[in-house]
Amino acid sequence: MLNLLLAPLAGLLFPLAFAPYDLWPLLPVSIALGYVTLVRAPTPRRALLHGWLYGLGLFGFGVSWLHVSMTDYGFMPLWMAIPFTAGFAAFMALFYGLTFWLTRRMGGGALMFAGVWVLLDWVRGWLFTGFPWLYAGYAAIDTPLAGLAPLGGIWAMTLTAVLLSATGIDLIARRGRATGPLALSALLVVAALVGGQLTFTHPAGDRQAVALAQGNVPQDLKWLATMRQETREIYAGLTDQVPDDTLVIWPESAMIEFYQDIRGFVDDEGRALAARGGALISGLPWRDDRRLPTTYHNSIAVVGTDHDDGVYHKQKLVPFGEYVPFQDLLRGLIPFFDLPMSSFTPGHPGQPNLHALGHEIAPFICYEILYPDLVATRSAGADVLLTISNDAWFGTSAGPHQHFQMSRLRAVETGRWLLRGTNNGITAVVDQHGKVRDRLPQFERDLLLTEYQPRQGSTPFMTTGAWPTLLLALALVVLNRGRRARGLLDTFPGR
Repeated sequence: MLNLLLAPLAGLLFPLAFAPYDLWPLLPVSIALGYVTLVRAPTPRRALLHGWLYGLGLFGFGVSWLHVSMTDYGFMPLWMAIPFTAGFAAFMALFYGLTFWLTRRMGGGALMFAGVWVLLDWVRGWLFTGFPWLYAGYAAIDTPLAGLAPLGGIWAMTLTAVLLSATGIDLIARRGRATGPLALSALLVVAALVGGQLTFTHPAGDRQAVALAQGNVPQDLKWLATMRQETREIYAGLTDQVPDDTLVIWPESAMIEFYQDIRGFVDDEGRALAARGGALISGLPWRDDRRLPTTYHNSIAVVGTDHDDGVYHKQKLVPFGEYVPFQDLLRGLIPFFDLPMSSFTPGHPGQPNLHALGHEIAPFICYEILYPDLVATRSAGADVLLTISNDAWFGTSAGPHQHFQMSRLRAVETGRWLLRGTNNGITAVVDQHGKVRDRLPQFERDLLLTEYQPRQGSTPFMTTGAWPTLLLALALVVLNRGRRARGLLDTFPGR
């Protein structure tokens, strides 16, 4: 019974290690307590239950903000939104149930636990389009473990965080006899310290002035036809403040009309900036009439130039927000399944990057920035990372803060600055170390006038992606299969 209470409590501690709470020391506490319930489980089946309860606490608290978009902007009653959010959390919790079950079934131990955890986190990132949210390593972005990011990305950071947490418990249970986990933990910590001192990319030219417009258009009014003219005036007014030779960024769906219907306005804005040595990149919906049936995209484009500087169509679409699975069955059942702009088509993976003012810019829309390998691949040759988003869907909740924190790690993994433009926050510029150089307050209409340093070169993670860490995790599972971690069963009461 004690373990049945401890498992969800340990999971509840996990999100507190992330923004906006930033209590990162709770991360190893959460993982360690979860590991205790695993090794105290008398059977693999009971371990499955403990892991699922751990994941239920983790996601039940960690993504509770999902109901905001359903109730406040999706017209779903609260009595319906809460079960929808709970059902999603219960499903995602299965990944941790499987982590605990597989670890227990194959022998247990810190090495096995860390390996299985990372492998199933990786699966979670792509299965059913993926939900790459709240990986353990993100909570360590402001710790020395961030030195692993350019070497092995979020996967190396997560592996290390989980291994260190579980190794501490093994050391207690075995009275200091945990040679394998301790040796690998020490090696990974040394790698993090060394990686934090190495520089893999270099400045490429002078700094570039940039202006990120935060229109702060209320989400409940944003898509109304009556807001179209006012939205144009908001962004045109912010852009009028921009000095010469500045790159201007408008956020995701800054314009609520298709580019093909509003190109006169946005191109005029772009040409006016170009005449002053600047350029305009805007998020906006895109209609492609060149083939039948017509396709629609969530896009970002360099506008107002006489040559093709690029348009990028979002590849990783949000289920129910940008497309509706099984739409023939679900459309019309409830208003949430008929949100504005929820019939998008994903862009082709081979799309080129954007170009503006002599720089190559790697673009990402909304939570695309959370796909580490996608960002690493597109960053090759780029001078800077650009992500635009509209986190207004999630109000004053923790969601936008978590999103921003996780976005910052892409800058560290690629050794490049990150520009982040949003409708109502968090709009910011992040350097290659993941440090926030400038930002705007949330929920204010303003213009962030700042600069960034273009950089070139490749980090090891950009070259190899997740595979070295995944192979290491797989090796930990294979080599430790059947080696039961004894000692804990007699150390902690409550079996």
